[in-house]
Formats: sequence, structure tokens, C-alpha cells
Amino acid sequence: MKRPSGRKRPGASRLTRRGFGMLIAALACAVVAYRSGVSSLLYATGFLAVLPLGALLLVRMRRRRFEVARSFNPPVVSAGSPVAVDLSVRNLSAASSGPASWSDRTPWEPISVSSPTLPALAGTAPGLSKGPAGVLLRYIVRPPARGVFPVGPLEIAYGDPFGLAAGRGALGTVQQLSVVPAIVPLGEGGPSLLAGDGNAQLIQRRSSGNDDDLMTREYRSGDAMRRVHWRASARHGELMVRQEEQRTFPEARVLIDTRAAGYGEAWADLGGIETGEGAFEWSIRMLASVAEHLHGAGFLVQILETGDPHIAPLGDPSQGSGQDAEFLLSLATLRLTQTPLPASGGIHGDEKAEGVPGPIFAVLSEPEPATLRWISAQRRPHELGVAFVVGHRSATTFDTLAAHGWICVPVRESDDPALAWASISRFTAPAVVVK
Repeated sequence: MKRPSGRKRPGASRLTRRGFGMLIAALACAVVAYRSGVSSLLYATGFLAVLPLGALLLVRMRRRRFEVARSFNPPVVSAGSPVAVDLSVRNLSAASSGPASWSDRTPWEPISVSSPTLPALAGTAPGLSKGPAGVLLRYIVRPPARGVFPVGPLEIAYGDPFGLAAGRGALGTVQQLSVVPAIVPLGEGGPSLLAGDGNAQLIQRRSSGNDDDLMTREYRSGDAMRRVHWRASARHGELMVRQEEQRTFPEARVLIDTRAAGYGEAWADLGGIETGEGAFEWSIRMLASVAEHLHGAGFLVQILETGDPHIAPLGDPSQGSGQDAEFLLSLATLRLTQTPLPASGGIHGDEKAEGVPGPIFAVLSEPEPATLRWISAQRRPHELGVAFVVGHRSATTFDTLAAHGWICVPVRESDDPALAWASISRFTAPAVVVK
């Protein structure tokens, strides 16, 4: 795909080098004709001047009307994965369009293109032109980072048949491509979480009474007769039916530090090789991988943030993959927050564990003291707490977390999340049992 050079104004037209050359030649002929008195050179002067100016007028006056429809395959892509962009272009003008070079405006260079040129397309006027009125163009890009990126409009560069003038046009609208963080399969090398063995735990809600009472409730209109529990009905003197079993899931929490103050000063001695921004990107990727791993293992996962909450919940594992998509899309737009810490109260004032009981995994770099105190307090006694500390240079974070019973895993932003997960056993006992 040939990209028109620069960022010229869409719809602009100009002379090419060949056109400018003909104007210069016309000027030279006029000078020679004036000095030598050879009047026949004036004919050449007029020809050389009129042709490029006429070509410029033709390019400027010939409007091109196209309908452009853009689609992404897949609609949502992971960072580092290829995505195909399909462009359906249809000529809406009465006259046929000439060939043109095209470029879809994106933040990245394409890695492959179906066709380098936009072919001539037939117009809408019957009998004036032949051939297809539309064409399908495709190119493939590989977004390197997460985010929501503008794609479009389609830009075309065209000219006259003699190459004396060139024009540009912008077609269609801008569409947003959502790039979510890449999920890394964590495998089986992490901690042994015996509270969640990969299957939903089936628990019946119990109150008082014998076994029949625990399994039944009163008959309600619409209940199937096959669910009637006859022995319990005889004892209660009314129809009783077997109540549906309620499923509950082992629960876990995943915490991420989203405060800008936690990703800055710790990186000053790295000489620009790694940055706080890169540490935050690694933290998001690890958060997504851990949350998806636990969710896929049957855990009800709760996400905790040190800043304002922006991450969509994963929800009940039995509800399918729809909530996974919402979760990942919310990570595509997650940014560091600059909001100040509350003076008192709130999550940083009380420093009490929030959310459901169960194992907790935290991803952070070097949080400020108030944030670190709150993170440390999120692990309850007898719970598994693992903190992935990215690019850390000071011992303060490790000492504070270790004093509250956390297992600290030091990592750098260039480390593989799967290896970081598998290395948990190096910093604790080979098997961690959650009670």
C-alpha cells in the first residue's frame, strides 16, 4: 500500500514535477521568442503552459464520490496479534473513476496489503462505463500495544493521464479499533490453590430441620409435579418440592496499583531502558493473565484498584465469555490516575481488607506509603497473598509486604508473565494450601 507522502490537506490538488517542468519550459520559450523574434515559439509556449494548467483544472474539478465500509477481523484484537482491515469501496459518481493509490490512516505501518492501487471503478450512469463499481481492499496490521486507536479515513492520491497534476481525497469516516492486553497462559506451574480445584463447588443453602427440609420448599404455582417431594409433603401437610441446588464458587481477588505516583521515581536509575509506563503496561498484562487464569479455573474473581475503579468485573464463571470481553475492553482504556489520596477515611484511611475472602494477587511497582499500607492490609490472616513487584529498587515495599505475610516476586517489565507465575514457588513452599 503506497502511502501518500506527508499530511497534505484532503482534497488538495497540485502540479507534479512534470507539470512544473512544462511551465518552466513554457516560460523559457516565451523568453527566447521575445529576444529572438521567432513568433512560432509562442505556439510552443501556449501549448506547454495550457497543458499542465488544464490538467490541474481537470484534477481539481473532477470530484470523486465513494462509499467506504470498514470492518476489522477480529473485531477486538490482542496487542501483538495481527488484525485484518477490510475496506469495501464503491463508486457513487455517474462517471467512472480512474486508478489511484490508496492508504488507510492508521497509527502503524501495514505488514501486508492485498493490492497497492485502487483500480478504476465503473460509474452509476448506465451504458457509460463497464466493469465493477466496487472493490474489496484488505491490509493487515499488528498493533504493538493496548488501547483504543482511530483508523481512517481512507486517503487516495490520483492524477491526470499525463501525470502533470495530482490530487488527494479523504473518504469514509474514522473508526475505533480496540486493542486489549495480550493474555499469557499461565499453565500449571503456579501455586497449588486447593480451595479452587478448577470446578465449581456445589453447596446447598442450609437452615434448620432434617435432610428433607434442607432439600425442599413449599410448592409454588408453575412448579413441575415431578419435583414434588412426597415424604416431606406428608410430614408438612402441604405440597413440598425439591429446591434447586445453588452453586457457589471459590473466590479470589486480583489487585493492581493504578496510581501514577507508584510508577515514577523507582525507574530513575534505569537509564531510560525501562520506564514507569512500561511497568504499568506489564502490570496490566499480568493482571489480565492472572484474572483470566483464575476465572477459567472456576474462581469468582474480584478486581481491586488503588485508584478510581474503572475495570469491569469478570462475574460468575458460569455466565460464559461475554463478561471476559467486557473485562478486557475495560483494560484497553485503563490509564494511571492522578487523583489525590483522601485525607482520612476511604480505602487509604481505614486500611482494612476489602472484598471476599480468598487468595489475593497484587501487581505493583513502588506505591507511595499510604497506598502501600492499604495494599498490605488486603491480605487477611491465613490467606495466600502474592505480590508481583515490577522493577523495584528499594527494599521498603518488600519489607512492608513481607511483614504482612505477602509472598513477593520481583520482576522486570521484560519478563514473561508465565515465568513470573511459575517462579512463585521459588519464594515460598512448593505447595500453598488455601484454607
